[in-house]
Amino acid sequence: MFFMGEYFKMLVKTELINKIKDYFDLNVYETKVWLALIGKGTASAGEIAEISGVPRSRTYDVLETLEKKGFAIVKIG
Repeated sequence: MFFMGEYFKMLVKTELINKIKDYFDLNVYETKVWLALIGKGTASAGEIAEISGVPRSRTYDVLETLEKKGFAIVKIG
């Protein structure tokens, strides 16, 4: 029973990510990072990587892209 509950949560999460991705014309990494930012507010790239599941090495470029698209504000420091 536990497995089915976790599977359902994962399915709903994947469906939500895909809907947001398509609606805002983002890729999967951009969507995951943006949702992590919405959930956390202000966070370091490392924290965002951990929350979103996006590799830390890619988080920096994704944040830069989200900033260019107007979805995030990057603070240096």
